[in-house]
Amino acid sequence: MSIKLKTDNLSPELGNNFRNDLVDNFSEIEKEINGLDSANSGDQITKEDLDKKLDELKNDFIKDNEALKKRINRILLGTDVESIDIVVNRILKEKGVSN
Repeated sequence: MSIKLKTDNLSPELGNNFRNDLVDNFSEIEKEINGLDSANSGDQITKEDLDKKLDELKNDFIKDNEALKKRINRILLGTDVESIDIVVNRILKEKGVSN
């Protein structure tokens, strides 16, 4: 994909030196962008690749969401060992029984 910037349609009212500097700058930017575009042409992402990656992210999100729901349920039921351990240790520290 080649990008064509407007490089020479600037108002002459700006003054020729300023206008010429801007035209030169835009021309250089255009060359660099097109050079980057052609250098990266092999790295194009297809719609199928994007759809596959989005599906992977969606599946990971669903798995993480389900794990979080299960943990929340264990916490609410008082059966989450990790949370119980944290709470008991905090209480023991507050009471001065543990460091």
